[in-house]
Formats: sequence, C-alpha cells, structure tokens
Amino acid sequence: MNPRQRRGVLLMVVAAIGAVAVFASVFTYLSGQQERLGDFATVLRLTEAVDAYQPVGEDSVERVQVPSAYFDPEVFLTDLAEVETPADQQLVAASHLEAGVYLQRGMVQPQPTLTAGEREIAIMVDAETGVAGKVRRGSFVDIYGTFTPRDHGEACAVRIITEVEVLDIGELRTQEGEGGGVSGVVPVTFRLDPESALQLAYAEDFSTKLRLALVSADGGGSPGDAEFCSGDFDTLVEGETTNGRRTPHGG
Repeated sequence: MNPRQRRGVLLMVVAAIGAVAVFASVFTYLSGQQERLGDFATVLRLTEAVDAYQPVGEDSVERVQVPSAYFDPEVFLTDLAEVETPADQQLVAASHLEAGVYLQRGMVQPQPTLTAGEREIAIMVDAETGVAGKVRRGSFVDIYGTFTPRDHGEACAVRIITEVEVLDIGELRTQEGEGGGVSGVVPVTFRLDPESALQLAYAEDFSTKLRLALVSADGGGSPGDAEFCSGDFDTLVEGETTNGRRTPHGG
C-alpha cells in the first residue's frame, strides 16, 4: 500500500468515526427531547370552522398525536363521547370555533333544549368584572351595561335584564380590545325571550362594559330603578359639605 492509499484509508476511517459521532449526538438529542416531552396523547382537532351552536360530530374532527406534557387530558378532549350528552341531543359548538382548533372541555356542549318562543344567546363577558369565578351554570344574575353620553345626553348605567338564569359558562380566552390591549373574556349563555335577547345583543355591541351581578339564592327582592345616570349622581352628591366631606342630598 503506497502513501496515497494509506492517506485515503485514513480519511475514510476519520469520516466513518465522524459519521458515528454525529449519529450518536443526534440520537442523544432526540432521546433527551423524548424524555422531556414524555409520552404522546391523542386529542381532537377541528377539520373545519364551526359556528356557535352548530353540530360538532365525528366528521368535524380528526385525532392527532401530541406531546402529553403540553396537552392536559383534564383540559383537552380525547373523544367526543367524554362530553355527557342526552340520547336525544347532539353536540354543538359553544361559540364560533376556527378550523385547526384543539378541542377543550367547554368548547362543545349538548344542544340546548328550547321551549316555544325562547332564544338562546351567548355574549362575551369580561372575566374579572363579569364573572370573577362566582357565577356558574344555573346561577341567576342581573345584567348591567354602562353607556357613554351621546348627543349631549347623560352617561348611564342600565340594568338590561333582571334575574336571568345562566345556562353555561365557557372557557376563559383572550380578546383584543379596540385600543390594542388584550383582556380575558368568558362566553356566557342565556335563554331569553326574543325581546330580551334583542336588548342584550344591543347592549353587548354598544355598551362600554357589561357586568353580571349574582342574585341571591333566596331571591332578588325589589331590584329598584332600572337605570342610574350622571344627572342622578349630580343630584346625589349635591349639598353642603360637612367637615370637608360631602353629604348625600337631603342628608
């Protein structure tokens, strides 16, 4: 074997050692990633967009394998049968769902059962001022909206609906505001007569903020006036000050 052949053999040996080293490094990295991610779980992913209260069936989802470290089975659905549904009802979307969404519990629900003349409507409510963890399915609430003044009118807080039952509360999600900020919102579902549903839809779009007020289980009692405006506030705080503090009008 001449020197040129020996150099060629040496280079081949070095290249083989390098290939083995690269393979070992890749194998070690992949093994580490596998250990970090853990086992894989099966979750459901929507194959098409579904509007609120439209059916969600087996033909609307696909089963995909995902790292179980990032997909808690207590949060994500692995099978539509996990949602308890009466035999005469089908599953529907709790709100509009985009294609490609991984289904979480609360995103689908049994189809609402409405009586003649009723409408079911869902609104997005601020998670802090509207729900705060105390309002739940079956709770009775008053719904308030605050409105800014228009055409030299007054700013008002208005009770839109009194003592309405909460049918369902969806999962917390984020929503971008008009100013670019992001806030947490929760879809809350009610069953209303057509006139009340119309009023609530208007309030959701045109009020500055919607609030839910939890009604006592013993009853709401007399709800009082349906609105409170800036003029009422001015009247309330009129009067002389006493010891540097304002007293209520007539006090």
